[in-house]
Amino acid sequence: MSIEIIKVIKEAEEKAEMVKKEAVKQSKQVITDANAQAQQIIDEARKRAESESSEVLKVAESEGQLLYDGIINNAAKECENILKKADENMDDAASIILERIVNASGNS
Repeated sequence: MSIEIIKVIKEAEEKAEMVKKEAVKQSKQVITDANAQAQQIIDEARKRAESESSEVLKVAESEGQLLYDGIINNAAKECENILKKADENMDDAASIILERIVNASGNS
């Protein structure tokens, strides 16, 4: 082989090596960019999920408060009814006690 052919082969190998190095460099950059983009997508999804979660919690709290208010109102009404019945029973009890006292005093 002649020296010229060896030089041409050597130059071709050097160019191939440079192309290979550039391809590796570009592939690393593509991976870095893809990772950054993936992280951005994840961050945006997380923010959206947190926002939606917050909205769901607000609605749940509101519904829970309405249920709580309803239960409290029902309990208050039941307490009022019990107190009314107790007042009615107190009048009856007082009448019975007075009747017994009067009867006991009258029989002595």
